[in-house]
Amino acid sequence: MQIKFSLIALTFIGSAFLTACNNYSVSVNDKTVYTPAPLFKDYQLADAKLKDCVEQTISDLNVTKADDLIRLNCSDAGITSVAGLDKFFALAELNLANNQLSDINELGNLGRLEVLVLNNNQIKNPAPLLSLLHLQTLDLTKNPNMACKDLYQLAQNLSPNKPQLKLPEQCNKG
Repeated sequence: MQIKFSLIALTFIGSAFLTACNNYSVSVNDKTVYTPAPLFKDYQLADAKLKDCVEQTISDLNVTKADDLIRLNCSDAGITSVAGLDKFFALAELNLANNQLSDINELGNLGRLEVLVLNNNQIKNPAPLLSLLHLQTLDLTKNPNMACKDLYQLAQNLSPNKPQLKLPEQCNKG
C-alpha cells in the first residue's frame, strides 16, 4: 500500500513540477526529458508599439501558436496601424482604445471577434467591421470623424444575445 501511495504522490509532484516549470527545460541525469514549445514568433506587425504589446502578451501568456492568442489588450499604447494583426485570427476580444488608429481595414479579417473596443481613436470608416458576424460588444465612442452610415447596418448585424453597441456622439443624434 505504501508503494502505491508513494508512486501516486511522486506522479502528482512530478506533474505539478512540470506544470509550474512549463517555460523551462527539465533534465534528469543530464538527459533532457521535457522541452517547452517555443513562443510564437511567426508574425510581422508594421506598428512598433503594436508589436511590443503583442510580444509582451505572447510572453505573459506563453503563446506558442497564433490561435492560442484569443484576448489582446493594447489600449493606451500609441498604436497607429493594425497591419499584420490578422495573423491572430482566433482573437475573440480586442481592446485598442485610446490609440491613434484611423484605418481598421485588417480588423475585418478577425472573424471570431466577439468584443471589440475602439473608443477614442481617429477612425473614419467603420465598414470593415461589417464582416465581423460574431460581434456582441462594440465600443466606437470618441471617434469624432466617423461616418455613421455603416453603423446602422452594423447595429443590425450584432449578435442578438444582449448586443452592446456604443456609437460616437455624432451618430447618436436622431
